[in-house]
Amino acid sequence: MRLKERILRNLVIQTFRRSSNLLTPKEKKRAFRMALYSVISVFIDVAGLSLLIPVMMAANDPSLVIEPFPKPKSISLGAQVQDSTGPATVAMPLPHDSAKVGQEKALGAATANRKPNLHYRLFHYLGFKSYESYMLSLAVFVLIVFFIKNSITLFAGYLQSKFAYDVATNLAKRQYMKYYNRGYTYFKETNSADIVNNIINIPIFYVGGVLLSLINFLTEIAVLLLIIVGIAIVDIKLFGALIVVLVPSGFAIYGLTKNRLYAIGQEQLRLGAITFSRINQAIFGFVDVRLTNKENYFLRAYEKEQVSLNESFKIKHVISMVPSRALEVIAVLGILVIFGYAFFFGKGSGTIFEFVAIFAAAAFRVLPSMNRSLAALMGIKSQMFSLEVLEEGTLPTQMERMNVHPMDFNQQIEFRNLSFTFNGAEKKALCGVSFTVQKGEKIGIIGESGSGKTTLMNLLLRFLIENEGGIYVDGRKLEYNDIASWRAKVGYVQQQVFLIDDSLRQNVAFGEDPEEIDNERLRMALEQASLLDFANALPLGWDTQVGEMGARLSGGQRQRIGIARALYYQSSVLVFDEATSALDTETENMITESVQALQRDKTVFVVAHRLTTLRNCDRILEFKEGKLVEIWAYPDLVKEKMLK
Repeated sequence: MRLKERILRNLVIQTFRRSSNLLTPKEKKRAFRMALYSVISVFIDVAGLSLLIPVMMAANDPSLVIEPFPKPKSISLGAQVQDSTGPATVAMPLPHDSAKVGQEKALGAATANRKPNLHYRLFHYLGFKSYESYMLSLAVFVLIVFFIKNSITLFAGYLQSKFAYDVATNLAKRQYMKYYNRGYTYFKETNSADIVNNIINIPIFYVGGVLLSLINFLTEIAVLLLIIVGIAIVDIKLFGALIVVLVPSGFAIYGLTKNRLYAIGQEQLRLGAITFSRINQAIFGFVDVRLTNKENYFLRAYEKEQVSLNESFKIKHVISMVPSRALEVIAVLGILVIFGYAFFFGKGSGTIFEFVAIFAAAAFRVLPSMNRSLAALMGIKSQMFSLEVLEEGTLPTQMERMNVHPMDFNQQIEFRNLSFTFNGAEKKALCGVSFTVQKGEKIGIIGESGSGKTTLMNLLLRFLIENEGGIYVDGRKLEYNDIASWRAKVGYVQQQVFLIDDSLRQNVAFGEDPEEIDNERLRMALEQASLLDFANALPLGWDTQVGEMGARLSGGQRQRIGIARALYYQSSVLVFDEATSALDTETENMITESVQALQRDKTVFVVAHRLTTLRNCDRILEFKEGKLVEIWAYPDLVKEKMLK
C-alpha cells in the first residue's frame, strides 16, 4: 500500500477529514479556535508543572536562595584511576597554600561571567528578610499560579464541551430535517425506533465518542510531544528508552482492541434501537397488554435486549481499562529489564541505577498522557458507527419547505386517469381512476381493504405522487411546486387524530405559537365542530390539558378536535379517512351531523366502511382492486347491499 493511502486510512486523519465534512463552515471556524485554545491550554499546563522544579530545588538547597553562586557540595581535585570495580576519583594531595589559591582561582574563573541565580535575585530584589519568608511567599505564588492554570484549563474544557454539544444540537436538528425531508413513504417503511434513535442518540454518541475524543487525543499528543521533546533535549538515551518501551506497546494495545471496540459499537447501535422499540410496544400497547395478560411476555422481550445492551457496555468498560493497566505493567517491565542488565553484567551499575530512577520518573509522567491518548482512540473506534449513521444521506442545513402561493379552487377537482404503483410492487394500487368532484360536494368512498381508497386520499393530500395521469383543480394540474399551496386548502381527519400533550387550544391551533393564535377563528372552529360548549365547560376552559394522545378525552371528542383543527385553518377541502370507524353508533351519528352542518362551500371526502356514515353524501364511489367500479346514490347503495 502506498504511503499516501496509508496516511489517508489512518484512523485519526480519516476521522478528522470525515468530521470536517459534517461540520458547517461556521462550526469549522469554531473548531479551529478550539484547537488553538487546546494548544494554549497545553503550554500553560506544562509551564505550570515545570515551575515546580526550581521551587523544589530551592526547598532542597537553601544556598540557591541566600548565595549568589552556590558552591558545589564537594569539589574533587585530582586524577581518575581505574580499579577493578570501575572508574574512581582519587584525591591527590597538594600543599595547603597552593590548594587554596587554586580553588579561589577556579571559582573566580567560573563565576566571573555569570549572573547570580534567579532565586538569589528575587530574594534581594523583593526585599525578603529570611529564607523561610521567601519560601512561604514562593509557595503561595505557586498555589496562585496553579489556581490560574487550572482555571484556564477548565475554561478551555468548558469551551470545548460547549462547542461539541452545540454541534450535537445542530446535528440532531439536521438529522431531524434529513428524515423529515424524505417524506411520507420513508416514514411508512422505516421503524420509528430507528428514526428516533438516529435523531436523538446518534449525535450525542458522535460528539461524546468521536468529536471530543478527537479533541482530547490531539491535546494529549501535544502534551506528549512537549514532554518527549524536553526529555530528548536533556537526555537522548532516556528519550530512546521511553520510545522503545512505550510506543510499540501503545500501538500493540490499540491494535488488539480496535476491531473488538468497533464491533461493540455496531452492536450497541442495533440493540439500542431494539430496546427502544420494545419499550414503545409496552407503553403504547398498554391496554392490549393488560387485556391479554401478556405483561410478562413484553417484560421478558424488553429485559432480553436490555441485558444484551448492558453486557456490551460492560465489555466496553473492561476494554477501556486495559491501556492504563497494560502500560503500567510494560513500564515496570522496562525498569526490571534495565535492573537485570545492571545486576547480571555489573558494569557501571551505579550509573544504570541512577538512569533507572530517572526512567521511572519520566515513564510515570508520560503514562497518563499515553493512557488518555489511547482511551481517546478507543473511544473514536467504539463510536465510529455514529459517524457512519450521520454520513448516510446528505445532512441538510434547512427544512425542505415549499412556498405557499395563491391558488384558486372555485369550481371542481378532477381526477384524470390516475395510476399509482408502490416501489417493488407488481400490482398497481390504483389503475386508470377518473372522476370529477364539484366544489361543495360531499363524496363517500367505499371498498374492501386494499382496494385503493387510502392510496387515492394520499394522492389527493400529495403524500404520494401519481405515476400516470393527474389531479386537476379548476382545470390546472397539480404540480410538485403546488404541493404546499394545495395542502394549505386541505384538512385531514384520521381514524386516530394526532393530539399533542398540551392544551385544547394548542391542539386546535396546531403548531401555532400561543401569541399568534386567532381566538375568534378558534371560537368559530370549535362552534362549527359542535365542541364549543364542551370546551367552555372544562376546568381551565380552552387551556385545559388533553393528555398524551388525548388520553383525557373520549373518542368522539378527539375526532371533533380534528374537525375543529381543519376548520381553524380554513380548509376548503376536508378528508375524513375512517374517522368514525372506531366510534360507537351514537357518537358516529353526532360526528356525521357535525360534518353535515358544515358550510356548503366545504368539499368533503369521507372514506368509511359503515354505510350509515355516508348517508349525507351526494355520491358514493366504490373501489375494487385499485379501480373505480361504481358510483352510487346512498339509497341505491343501501338497497343493493340489502339485496346481497
